[in-house]
Amino acid sequence: MTFCLLLLLPVPVNAAQEFTFVSAFGEKGAGAAQFAKTLFMAFGPEGAIYVTDTDNFRIQKFNETGAFAFDIQMKAESEFRFINPTDIAIGTDSSIYVMDWMFVEISDAHLREAQGPKIFNYGPCIHKFDAQGVFVASYPIQDLSQRIKPLEAAAPGLDADGNYALIIPQGNTKREFLLAIDLHNNLYVCDRDVPNKLIVKLDANGKTVARYFLDQPGAGHVVQPADMAVDKVGNLYVVDEKGHRVLKYSADGRFERDFGRYGDAAGEFLAPFRIAALTDGTLLVADTAKYLKDFASTLPKRLDDPTRRYDGYTRQFRYRLRRIQRFTTDGTYIQKLLVPFRREVETDVALHLKGIDGQGNLYYLNPAELRFRKYAPTTSLISSLFQTELKLRYTRDLHDVEIDNQDDLDADLYTKSDFDEQIIQDTAYANLIFSYDLNESYRIAVSNRLTYVRMTDTSYYRARDFEDFRGRFNQDDRATENTWDDRIQLDFTWVRDHSLYNYREVRAFAYFSIIRLDFINDALDSFNYRFFDFNANLSDWGAGIHYDFSRTFRLNFEITHFFGRNRYTYIDETNILYATGFQEGDLTRAVLFINGIF
Repeated sequence: MTFCLLLLLPVPVNAAQEFTFVSAFGEKGAGAAQFAKTLFMAFGPEGAIYVTDTDNFRIQKFNETGAFAFDIQMKAESEFRFINPTDIAIGTDSSIYVMDWMFVEISDAHLREAQGPKIFNYGPCIHKFDAQGVFVASYPIQDLSQRIKPLEAAAPGLDADGNYALIIPQGNTKREFLLAIDLHNNLYVCDRDVPNKLIVKLDANGKTVARYFLDQPGAGHVVQPADMAVDKVGNLYVVDEKGHRVLKYSADGRFERDFGRYGDAAGEFLAPFRIAALTDGTLLVADTAKYLKDFASTLPKRLDDPTRRYDGYTRQFRYRLRRIQRFTTDGTYIQKLLVPFRREVETDVALHLKGIDGQGNLYYLNPAELRFRKYAPTTSLISSLFQTELKLRYTRDLHDVEIDNQDDLDADLYTKSDFDEQIIQDTAYANLIFSYDLNESYRIAVSNRLTYVRMTDTSYYRARDFEDFRGRFNQDDRATENTWDDRIQLDFTWVRDHSLYNYREVRAFAYFSIIRLDFINDALDSFNYRFFDFNANLSDWGAGIHYDFSRTFRLNFEITHFFGRNRYTYIDETNILYATGFQEGDLTRAVLFINGIF
């Protein structure tokens, strides 16, 4: 018969050190604080959040906590028209600027015959709204008042009155633009469709003040501009996603330097896609580097455990790290900020970084729910990369053994046994693990495993009493054993290569354990003085390392040292000291081996 009480307490400590969740807002739909699929984000000087909802043809403003403030929508009487609103920027006076397209009628009468259709240029522009969302003006990126392309390039269309018209598109109408703004409300537009990647700089009133290309001597070819930002003194920073770098241009458009190269080490980039110039004068750059961290738990698996794809009988927790890097304005690497997401939460896997505000707050979008999640930087002493696990277990085992000798022809056949043994064993177990990820590559863990076992074994003999030259004695006895086992272990893991196809790690460990054993056997009969006392103090320590040469070869080296002593005392049935003594042991073992898969 076995009774078992099992208590398992996984204790995750989830207070973020680098970033902490602040608020969430948004959902699918077309109402207030609702969005469609294509979204662009910008931030105001007072911390307000602005979102361009391209598919719903509107702009929404929220306060710093995500509460809806107002929206800008096109109405029948509006002086503007949203055609394909995309990137957005906010001025120091909270004016709102959004990239879009516009129609401009070619006004010169000689360009069209009398009674002929109207002719429109169709080109990119910036719509400006004031701080309250009132339309101010639309600024074309180029002069659309004159016919720029031959009339043969025109496409048929309808004018505002429903009459037949000719529309001349200026370039690929599906191309995307980047928009940034400086402290003087100068606007920077990057036309990524132009071969040399054109930058158009406009003042707050839409007047073009500069035009220059990103491809300049020293800069080389800019493959794919993905984002832009302007610092306090007007320097422009452009993220080259496929070039895995950031380029810096002075306020007058001269290329100064670039920084970054392909890789996931400090100061390197894997397809950077977001940049922000913070109010403290530093730059934050986000790339697509992701790190998977597995935490091997000692907890047993459930039948419905979502991690059953892993081998073995214990659970494994997985969480993901996203990377943000901080730089000075001259491109000097400062620090790496790892953004950890909750373990085993599938909705967190697809979160996409949509914006970084001037204080360094991060805004992630859940594309399935169209819900934004805001994370703020914090200096908490306890990081979300710190994990704990506590496992407690108590068991009680009961055993009853009865033996009846059928050959002794006693009168108690099948009614009373000749030997009866009762065993009771209580086991208490506790295992506490502290694990901390120093960064995406280094993990340190400390564990303490404590086990206590108490066992009592009581034996009753109904056979003839034991008799020798000393006399006759009843041999019923009880053995009691108490064992303490305490083990402390330190583990260190270094992931040398995170690639799924070339994963390599180095793992080192060291431990120390103490075992205390007390065993007593005592006769139950008052006339039998037999007594045996045994105690042992044992210890061992060990250390080891395994090193991955490649995906298929691993070097292992372990060394262990065992030492200790025991003492014993035996008094016989007549209360005479029969034996006493002690033993000592000291053993060292070293093992070196290589595992390989061919």
